[in-house]
Amino acid sequence: MRLATSTNFFAYRLNGEYTPYKEAMQRCKAAGFNVLDVNFCAAFRGGTDLVRDDWQELIEDLRNEAEKEGVVFTQSHPVFTRRSDELPAERLEVYNEMMRRSIIASSILGVKWAVLHPAPGKEGADYDADAIIKENLELHAPALELAKKYNVGIAFENMIETTKRRFASRASDLCALIDACNDPGVGACWDFGHANYIFTDQRDELRLLGKRLKATHVDDNYGKSDEHMFPFHGSINWHELLPVLAEIGYAGDFTYETHKEFDRLPEHLKDIMAKTGYEIGQYCISLIK
Repeated sequence: MRLATSTNFFAYRLNGEYTPYKEAMQRCKAAGFNVLDVNFCAAFRGGTDLVRDDWQELIEDLRNEAEKEGVVFTQSHPVFTRRSDELPAERLEVYNEMMRRSIIASSILGVKWAVLHPAPGKEGADYDADAIIKENLELHAPALELAKKYNVGIAFENMIETTKRRFASRASDLCALIDACNDPGVGACWDFGHANYIFTDQRDELRLLGKRLKATHVDDNYGKSDEHMFPFHGSINWHELLPVLAEIGYAGDFTYETHKEFDRLPEHLKDIMAKTGYEIGQYCISLIK
C-alpha cells in the first residue's frame, strides 16, 4: 500500500491566494510523497487552476511535470454541494461546469477514483433510504456518465452524521448506493474522520464495505468537529483499525486529507509539517499487515 496525500496540504495561503497545482505537487514531492490526490473542491468558490480559461493547458502541464518528477495522481476530489438541484440557476451552471472540468482534469492526470459526496435527501423529508438512493442516482447521473466516458471511477464518500440520521454516514448506505449503480467503476471512499463522529470502532464498517472500498480519506479528530488532522492527533485508535485494511484486501492508497493541519501556517512551516506527516504516514503503513 502506498502513502499518498491530497494537494490541499498546500491550498490557500494566508493572504487568500490559492497555491497553483504545480507548486503544490512539487512541495508534496519534496516532503516525500510520490502519490497524490488532486483536490478540485475550491473551484466552486472560485479557487484553483480549474477556474482559469486555460485550465486544460495547466492540467496537461501538471501531468507532464508529474511524469518528469515521478509523481502519479490516483485520486481526485471534484467540487461538491449539498444538493445540486437546490442551487440557484447561476450557481448550478458554475457547479456543473466545475464538475465537468473536475472529471476531465482527473482523466488527463490518470486518476483512478474521483470522490463524490452523496446527497442527504430532501430537506425536511422523513428518512427513506430507498428514496434517497433514487435521488442520488438521478442527481449524480451526469457526473457518473461523464466519468464513465473519460474512464474515471467514482467513489462515494461516507458523510458526517451528528444528531440526525444522515444518508451515507454508514457503510450499509454506501453499499446500497454502490450496488444500485451496478457498475464496477463505482465504489466507496472511506473518510475515517467522518466515521469517528458515530463509531468508536470502525472495523466492522470497513469489513462491510469489503471490496467496494476503492479510496480513502485519512484524517483524525475528536469526534465532534471535522478537524482533518494527522493520525494520532485525535481520538481514533489507529493501531486497532489499520490492520483491517489488509484483512479486507484493500488495494488502494492510504491517502491523507489533513488540510487543517496547514490552514493557518505560514508557508515555510507547511513544508516542515508535510515532512512530519510523511513520517506519521509511513508508521501507519507499517501497521497495515
